[in-house]
Amino acid sequence: MNYSESLMSEEEWDFVEKRELRKIKSSRVCMTCQHFSYVADSDQHTLLTCALRERLIPNGEHLTKKCRHWTV
Repeated sequence: MNYSESLMSEEEWDFVEKRELRKIKSSRVCMTCQHFSYVADSDQHTLLTCALRERLIPNGEHLTKKCRHWTV
């Protein structure tokens, strides 16, 4: 990642690819990861984010899936 890419706002991030998220049946999902966060876009829609990957999380995927970088 170069410097200009690091200045992108969260709204401009790409989404995490579905193959990068694993379906899981436990309480350890993306929303319990320390890198999980959310921001509001210019229209006040909530965007779920992963600060570690600098990617958006598809809506709803944070409830039932996690990635291999999941951390407490």
